[in-house]
Amino acid sequence: MIDLHAIAASLPRGSGRVHATVKDGLAEVVLDHPARRNAFTPHMMVDLAGLDVSGARCILLHGEGQSFCSGGDLGAVRQHLAVPGAGRALATFMANAIARLSRHAPIVGCLEGHALGGGAELLAACDIVIASPSAEVGFVQARLGVSPGFGGGAFLARRVGPGRTRAILVAAERLSASRAWSLGLVEEIADPPLPRARELATRIAAMPPEAVAGAREVAEAWVQGDGGATELDVFDRLWGGPAHIAALDRR
Repeated sequence: MIDLHAIAASLPRGSGRVHATVKDGLAEVVLDHPARRNAFTPHMMVDLAGLDVSGARCILLHGEGQSFCSGGDLGAVRQHLAVPGAGRALATFMANAIARLSRHAPIVGCLEGHALGGGAELLAACDIVIASPSAEVGFVQARLGVSPGFGGGAFLARRVGPGRTRAILVAAERLSASRAWSLGLVEEIADPPLPRARELATRIAAMPPEAVAGAREVAEAWVQGDGGATELDVFDRLWGGPAHIAALDRR
């Protein structure tokens, strides 16, 4: 299989980066390539896969400047990844990178400007999305002759259901923030969105991590169709635990 690390290592570093800072349990992850509306280059994909967010209990994810992420940098992709086997390698690499981030901690996404293509897939992996009123989300892969490949189809179906997922992918339209909210792609619209997203992420990071993890487990179980038994098991596991006792003692 093609080694994306090796491809990135052979290229000039360029301006695109993905970086993270962790403080008080909150990891702030920034897609930093504003000249290209934070489009992913091979180096940025490797950055994402290698992010160190250890110690984070919540992740705040946003783009630098006026856009979230406009997908892949098509020039870089065309030049360096247009070889046999590159599609599967790229999709596997990015799907694993996004899933790893999602598994680590809940993600609060801040959407300004555009989330297109692979950027929309990354946005769909967030637990909560706070969007600017002027933002747009576009699963526009079909316009480019491809389909979602970074795990975005699964994340989208978890959010909006299979029927709406099919409609969104086939139409390949850019959805306004209000339309994305009505479909369940966005949880809240705020102007500006970043202070609200940071406030929410900070609050989640301060909560007992086992309770937050349990809440995510319950929600995922209901998506998978086994919510009742899992909800009971999680409640039983957390009841009387250290976080529960500490909360009761504070009353």
